[in-house]
Amino acid sequence: MSAPDGSPVRIEARRCDLVQLMARRGQAATVTEALRCAFGLELPAPGRADTAGDVVALWTQPDGWMLMAPRGAEGELAQRVKAACGELGSVVDLMHGRSVVRVAGERAREVLARICRIDLHPRAFARGQVAVTPVAELPCLVFQPDDVPSFDLVVSSSYAGWFLDAVTHAAASVGYEVPDARSSAEFRAGSL
Repeated sequence: MSAPDGSPVRIEARRCDLVQLMARRGQAATVTEALRCAFGLELPAPGRADTAGDVVALWTQPDGWMLMAPRGAEGELAQRVKAACGELGSVVDLMHGRSVVRVAGERAREVLARICRIDLHPRAFARGQVAVTPVAELPCLVFQPDDVPSFDLVVSSSYAGWFLDAVTHAAASVGYEVPDARSSAEFRAGSL
């Protein structure tokens, strides 16, 4: 769909490995040190993200984080995280349970404001910030990785198709492009 004025918002399904990490009671500092040693990664404070190489840690809840990386071998990221923290934390591979869609472009904030409950103005939400909030009435993790701005939206794979429809509907009046139709179809099917 073409943009009435300016460049269109880019909406794309992303192929990512996702791992949920929960520190066991009283072990958050030890888990943080273990991930620092294994990945060079700081497990971030509430509302924040940290990146080391191609791995991003996103805060999700007290003593809980989601790790995101480019798609690799099945289960590899989860195995690496489990090897790093051992029994100090609980590790769950979310590769098949969650899907990621990126919304990027000058008007991405405007598009997301129509379906998201948080204030996405740059004064309130900027690069490196994370929020867990409903988007299009679905539980969602929102992460801003850059100043473009781009937003990575992590939702349950069960609702991936419906969610992508909600995002494209919100972007219709400003114009959008979906660069990879095949990935979009796989995302809608919940198999990306």
